[in-house]
Amino acid sequence: MRKVGMVAAAAGMVLFVAGCGGEDDGAGKENAGPQLTAAQVDKEIGAAAGAAGFTKASFDTVKPKLKDCMINWAADEPGKKADPAKSYADTLAALVKAGWGKGETTKKGTTDVQILKKGAWTVRAGSDLGPGIKMVAFAGVLETRECTELYVGELGK
Repeated sequence: MRKVGMVAAAAGMVLFVAGCGGEDDGAGKENAGPQLTAAQVDKEIGAAAGAAGFTKASFDTVKPKLKDCMINWAADEPGKKADPAKSYADTLAALVKAGWGKGETTKKGTTDVQILKKGAWTVRAGSDLGPGIKMVAFAGVLETRECTELYVGELGK
């Protein structure tokens, strides 16, 4: 696997772990908005990112038992785009247009993390487009009681 892929995979998991604090057990979120599957979330991110010029990296960091509860979508070599920051912003704008609600934004140096929510899904979109290896990744979790139990069981191994 290329170094870029390994860094993006690690970055995607950092985005996920940073947002999975366990302060909310997901109760009551199952009926909040449209019920999307992991495949639908992945497809929506892929469509928005693809329209902005990104392609999905070929690796998958989601454990098989968690495939229904989480997604990890990383751009393949985003640094090769003429303006990856514009492509990232265009991806976020397309997701908002597709019904994803914008939440908290955190910017620190060249790193940007944007929270997006739709139904019971929370996606942490992140980019680091500074010097060196560039990264764009989307880590999504389904916030239901069943998925929370799976996260605790599988990610604790």
